[in-house]
Amino acid sequence: MRRTGRLSAAVAAGRLTGALSRRLGRGGGTTLPGDVARAIDGGVLAALAAQARCGAVLVSGTNGKTTTASLIRAGARRAGWRVVANPSGANLVFGLTAAAVQAASPAGRLDTDWLVFEVDELSLPRAVREVRPRCVTLLNLSRDQLDRAFELDEVAERLRLAVADLPEGSVCVANADDPIVASLTAGCGDVRYFGIDSAADPGRALGAAADASRCPRCGAPLDYATVVYAHAGHYRCDGCGLTRPQPTWSATEVAVDGLASVRFTLRGPDGEIPVHLPIGGIVNVANAAAALATLAVMGADPRDAAASLQDAEPAFGRGERVALEGAAVRLLLAKNPAGLDEAIRAAMGTRAPALALGLNDGVADGRDVSWIWDAELERLAAPDAPPRLIVSGTRAADLLVRLHYAGVDDGRIQIAEPPAAALDACLAAGRAGGGTVAALLTYTAALAWYRELTRRGAVGPYWERR
Repeated sequence: MRRTGRLSAAVAAGRLTGALSRRLGRGGGTTLPGDVARAIDGGVLAALAAQARCGAVLVSGTNGKTTTASLIRAGARRAGWRVVANPSGANLVFGLTAAAVQAASPAGRLDTDWLVFEVDELSLPRAVREVRPRCVTLLNLSRDQLDRAFELDEVAERLRLAVADLPEGSVCVANADDPIVASLTAGCGDVRYFGIDSAADPGRALGAAADASRCPRCGAPLDYATVVYAHAGHYRCDGCGLTRPQPTWSATEVAVDGLASVRFTLRGPDGEIPVHLPIGGIVNVANAAAALATLAVMGADPRDAAASLQDAEPAFGRGERVALEGAAVRLLLAKNPAGLDEAIRAAMGTRAPALALGLNDGVADGRDVSWIWDAELERLAAPDAPPRLIVSGTRAADLLVRLHYAGVDDGRIQIAEPPAAALDACLAAGRAGGGTVAALLTYTAALAWYRELTRRGAVGPYWERR
């Protein structure tokens, strides 16, 4: 069979697989079509990616990929570009392939200006080889799914190899505030940095979730002038001279309104641009700055791109607020120590009547849940913490033990392991307390909650998100 014949056969089979998966209620066809298409033509992703008129953007890192990619898509569409993406979060190479196959015609034609894909960190080198992107955006690196990813040094090396393999003329947009990201991108072709120059909490110190108290290059202690979140901040190493690079795009005058929104001023080559994002948390300042930096590399007008963020909606499980039965729940993905710490910190300022925690140990979560001991759950024992904690998930018992050792009064804790029971408990707390309950969930726990919300008619299938 000729190359074009294999491609069209692979695309047709993948599209049929996706349609059958949705019709049979087996999911949104976010991964399996990629498996089928690649079995027929191993070069299907490369062949489809080569058809994008402007090129491809790959977004990677431990936390923030889905939100940042969503913001990039919004800005690109405002600029008038056609975009193909993987908004469901299926970010392995099979998921990227499925997204491209679903968007292609049965003959294997892909009519798009840009591909904008979020990519799993371990999959980035392979994605770079196949997609040959015009831009790679690196957000941060921290401990995550240690039973799959193992040591963080291994993940950093994968990213370094991916950046070194970028095609000539490609750009790497990187987080200046993360010393691991800055060390692995230093000297690698065209690197442009973003960062936060004013922190909402200037007195913050490194916590147990920080993965870079020592220099990733020489091992000497890092000296932090400012900590923004986790181990991101303004640092220097007196051992080898590693310092935070000067960002091309800097977020200043930062104001965070809990989980509701962030405001800041972006300083860059085009001057100062006011930014308002209706998604809260300090990490979303970094995500928004990364998205705007990436859009500038793509050729979008920076002020127009910033305006597109004002109407942004949270991606699946990334701060979206769902109203149901006279109450509201805000869903936040929290799947590693750094992510859980930031979600707790943001939720603490909302005066929520309750806080839900959902811990699963599915394959997509990571089987090892010992990471909860590195998160600062002691904050939930503070007087300003939500008065009620709702504990759910397949590993609810582990959370209960962790909260006990964190000093949380057992009388404040309600156990509701199944998603339906946990959701009912949240809604009851919301109606009684008159506020929005925040639910901090691992990945498969978020999927389970979303299925329950879909069953009750509160949301549509997550794979239909744009």
